Amino acid sequence: MGPAEPADFGRFESRPNRELITDPARVHRMLQSLWERRVLLSAKPEGDEDWYSTAILDVNRAVGIFVLDELAPDRGHRRVAIGTRLRVMGVLGGVPTRFTAEVADVAVQDDIAFYRVAMPLEVEYLQRRAFFRAYVPRSLELRVQLVLEEERLEVTGRLLDVSLGGFGVQLAPDCPLSPLDVVAVRRLDLPEGQTVRCTAEIRYMQQEHAHKSIRTGARFIDLDKSVERTLLRAIYSLEREQIRKRPAGD
Repeated sequence: MGPAEPADFGRFESRPNRELITDPARVHRMLQSLWERRVLLSAKPEGDEDWYSTAILDVNRAVGIFVLDELAPDRGHRRVAIGTRLRVMGVLGGVPTRFTAEVADVAVQDDIAFYRVAMPLEVEYLQRRAFFRAYVPRSLELRVQLVLEEERLEVTGRLLDVSLGGFGVQLAPDCPLSPLDVVAVRRLDLPEGQTVRCTAEIRYMQQEHAHKSIRTGARFIDLDKSVERTLLRAIYSLEREQIRKRPAGD
């Protein structure tokens, strides 16, 4: 038997927090991260019932392909040929991720087989929420300033929600950030005039249906205890305000 489908992917279609990446640059970044982090993947030819182990060996955006290690055990490899469509799944940074891509070439080097696979058109992943999330009323107009220091990029947006795990922010449609970018949060405004600074990782970016803006979710990285306490007080304050504004009887 090949490896079972990861438990994190059970009933993927029923999950409410699925996100879909279709921008080629962001698809490339996701595959690059799977490669650089040496993520063990599960894969199977479309129509096959068994899952097999594999991993990304290289990513070449210039020619639109990535290299996938041969499926193991060997009977999985025997089912792969040029034109085979593979369903691939893995867990990147704790987030279940999947895509489908077509094998462009099957090759062997030093008695080890590998596949050149066309870049997928889209990558889908699940966004988990382990913390209570407090929503920010539009009337507060709280701002977030994010800096991608390695590329000297700076963007500012409106805070949408916040939890001890991360925050949501509304950004301009031409925002240059991508999922998995690590950013310096130079300014995250909170109620009652408070502001915190920290580090975060971009987890997803999604165009809002009613607006041209981009809704972006970020996860805090290694929060200082004093920042956690400040965030907790702000979350309680926002929740109290939400409760106060609810109609009687709700």
